[in-house]
Amino acid sequence: MRRTLNYLIHQRSIAMLAMILSLGFQSLLANPLSDSLSERRIPLEEYRDRMTAGWIGQMAGVGWGAPTEFQFVGETIPENEVPEWDSEMINVFNQDDMYVEMTFLQSLLEYGIDVSIKQAGIDFANSSYLLWVANRTGRENLRKGIAPPNSGHPKYNPNADAIDYQIEADYSGLISPGLPNQAVLLGETFGRIMNYGDGLYGGQFVGAMYSIAFFESDPRKIVEEGLKYIPAESQYAEAVRDVLRWHEEKPNDWEHTWELINEKYHKNPEYRKFASSMDSEQNIDAKLNGAYIVMGLLYGEGDPDQTIVISMRCGQDSDCNPSNAAGILFTALGLEAVPERFKSALDRETKFSFTNFTFPELLDVSEKLALQILARAGGRLENDVEGNAMLVIPVEDPRTGPLEQSWNAGEPEQVSFTREELSMIKGSPMFKWAPVILLLLVLLVMKRNRNLKAAMMLIPFASLYLVLELARSAISPDLLGTVNIIVMLQSLSAAMAVLLLVAPEQKESWPAKIGVTLLVLVIVGFLGAMGASDGRFLASTKITLIGTSLLAFTWFIAFIVTLLLVRKKYMRTRFNLIYFGSLYLFQVLGIYLIVLAMSKVAGPWSDMAGSPSTIFIGALALCLLLYLISLPYLVLVRYNTVFRSRFHELVSEEPK
Repeated sequence: MRRTLNYLIHQRSIAMLAMILSLGFQSLLANPLSDSLSERRIPLEEYRDRMTAGWIGQMAGVGWGAPTEFQFVGETIPENEVPEWDSEMINVFNQDDMYVEMTFLQSLLEYGIDVSIKQAGIDFANSSYLLWVANRTGRENLRKGIAPPNSGHPKYNPNADAIDYQIEADYSGLISPGLPNQAVLLGETFGRIMNYGDGLYGGQFVGAMYSIAFFESDPRKIVEEGLKYIPAESQYAEAVRDVLRWHEEKPNDWEHTWELINEKYHKNPEYRKFASSMDSEQNIDAKLNGAYIVMGLLYGEGDPDQTIVISMRCGQDSDCNPSNAAGILFTALGLEAVPERFKSALDRETKFSFTNFTFPELLDVSEKLALQILARAGGRLENDVEGNAMLVIPVEDPRTGPLEQSWNAGEPEQVSFTREELSMIKGSPMFKWAPVILLLLVLLVMKRNRNLKAAMMLIPFASLYLVLELARSAISPDLLGTVNIIVMLQSLSAAMAVLLLVAPEQKESWPAKIGVTLLVLVIVGFLGAMGASDGRFLASTKITLIGTSLLAFTWFIAFIVTLLLVRKKYMRTRFNLIYFGSLYLFQVLGIYLIVLAMSKVAGPWSDMAGSPSTIFIGALALCLLLYLISLPYLVLVRYNTVFRSRFHELVSEEPK
């Protein structure tokens, strides 16, 4: 009896063991990514599929959210203000959310995945696209010779906690499938160019979530796992934990969670210690916007539309945040599960602005770099029994660096560019001295006139600098730098002085003189813009050239119209404000119509124009600045015989 019982127990044990092994084998078949405790596998074809979906998600999020960017700050976007998705929105080739990180990919491609932070900084310094906030300051630091990581250190970069690396860190996870530590490591090279502390952690957190999404489909688990790769004591990690907890408490009320986030991370000075200003509702802090990324992932519950829309409706940087959220989710979903409306109109032939990559080329480069990163991490590419290429990915414990806080950063490390490295940061010496050349030209013209009264042209220069100082206090540094408005106005002022002084030597008819004058104004403005960019032909230089041409054209036409009105009786007529008021209104109208037309033309800067009302206000401001600079010259024309004779020569066949 006992032997029979033992036999039955033995048989049952064998059966149970067989069942456990069978279940385990079935589990392995269902999840081939977990074939051992030390490594995971994913078919190369599946990796490329998910990576493709991740890039498309990033493009969909930024394309859909772009019309709302910073339109709603400190408030949620009303449901009826959410743009309707259009399949053409996917083609965001002119978005900085896309092309900035492709500079990093290019550096990795050219110099290898172990590219030094200095070389990465040199490549970033030589970029020609428009930048803002931490990116802009970081690049300016590099061009001044402040080497990375100091270019992103709070001592030199007052925007070190801003969102910049966070919005461009997607690449790091997309080329590090299942290797979050590698995504974090890429942040140490590229993220420190412009960020520090929470600003850096935001990008590393996003990169880690992308990497995890190749293995995990549950958005909450992706967030929880990603959290392990940044310092737990950081305010950024605290913000993520808060959103996880608040979502658990109110899983169906994202607006309630938004209120809690806004109260703690937007209104509370303790969580904006390194913000540029507490007075502004606009908040580009990485942790606040990172919380909105997590909001989209959690409350979107795996639905592509809801993930994008909820992250967008949180406001603030409402194109970048849904871009990150959608990219992570689409990676987890895979390409087949991405709705067709996000894929149908994708342009596969156009290159992303400022890059050499079309969409298919971007995928090829990402795959090539992913295989290199896999090898660096100790993984390998091998074929399975059916001959299919498989990525064999080592499983690693999370690694985080020491806690950094921008408001308590300490002194940066001693690091600098060598002379050879500095020489690699391009810029034409000829154009660097353009403003000085302009000043010398004015002085030479003054000498040729041999008339001390010509020195009165210094009055407009003094007026110019007064106006510019007022402009500095009224206009944001980013806007001033973006359009090089100071250099543009200085250049126009110098050109006007030269033209008025040398006019008698021009023998052509007045239409020819107008053409020559316009050309001189444009060339001088262009040289000035190049000088402001240290001899680099950048996107901002192009904008300045367009702006200079625009202002030169409208100003000169208005100038001639006014002159024709007063030409015959100018010598005996008092200074008449009506004429110059008409000139100003003509300028405003001209600039408004031309900029409105320009805003309809696609280009890397077309999204900067804004609404018609914004364009009109901008036209008023620009014309006022130019008018204030023009006014002293017109006063000189009225009261100084030297200038008066030159003024009449511009539109008259015979000197008056």
